[in-house]
Amino acid sequence: MFDWINPWMLPLGFFFFICSTIGVIGNTIMIYCTVKTKRFRSPCHILICATCLADLLHVLGQFPFCVHLFGNLTSTQAQCYYMLIIPIIGFTTGGPLILSMGIDRIIAVKFPTRYRYYQEEPKSYIIAQLSFPVLYAIFFIGYGFVLRDTSVKNQITCSNPLSLNGTSFQVYTYTGALIYILVFFIYLSVYLMLKSNKASARFKNVFRSIMVTVGFVLFGWVSTTVANTLSYAVTDNELTAVLIQMYAGITVNIAAASNVFVFFAINTEYREVISVIVGLKARVNSQVMEASSTTGGALSKKGSIPNNNTVSTNTNARRMTLVTV
Repeated sequence: MFDWINPWMLPLGFFFFICSTIGVIGNTIMIYCTVKTKRFRSPCHILICATCLADLLHVLGQFPFCVHLFGNLTSTQAQCYYMLIIPIIGFTTGGPLILSMGIDRIIAVKFPTRYRYYQEEPKSYIIAQLSFPVLYAIFFIGYGFVLRDTSVKNQITCSNPLSLNGTSFQVYTYTGALIYILVFFIYLSVYLMLKSNKASARFKNVFRSIMVTVGFVLFGWVSTTVANTLSYAVTDNELTAVLIQMYAGITVNIAAASNVFVFFAINTEYREVISVIVGLKARVNSQVMEASSTTGGALSKKGSIPNNNTVSTNTNARRMTLVTV
């Protein structure tokens, strides 16, 4: 059974199929949380949602690989590029979106009053934050199209690393490394600022969830970037280079599939909403949802919610506090 499959490739097929299935379901749940929950409409939550969408598109690229592998099918590199255009958008926007989330957290910590206005009029702010990830993806979609290999003699088992041909994938690898270096220093800066800042518990909770996710992604992309770079230096055999790149991609795919588990384990708000979605909890307490909205309202010690007059009276005062998300 599966005699045509390289013994080193067979475990990858099973892993990517299982991991990608989990990733599609998990990231769909995270996106659904944002769509259906009003308190998840802040710029930060929308960027988290966009990152989950990128991860969802990324892992979708593993299904054509599994079909090709287990079905003993091949395609030209150009056909692979066309099949994986949507996953290309996913894995090229992933790093820039994490960078955007880090920039968002820096603005929230360092310029809380200004960030409050961004929350009240979020459209322009969100468009600005998404501009670099979108332009970055468009560049590689175009670059990959220009360098696609249409030769029918060069048949491949289609996979994410092979969707970008030649120099385009190398440029993606190197620029991705630069992006994640920036990500590391930005998130480190936010962490250090939070240690000496009286941020709300909710703000720190959200940031902690993001930090764990980013930690997984950083580890994955560091190992993948190193492996991708070395694969061009240690061997001239194309199959060996592809195997190195795909095994290195295991950590990235685990990170892409882990979002729902990280936020469920660490963030109480996401845990509550996810529990309702998957049927672990009957319904979300509407009072708690309202109290934890991004306007900064807080429950009293007795668990009561400020009335409308109190909210109106304290609006100006809250503008000077550090935003919660």
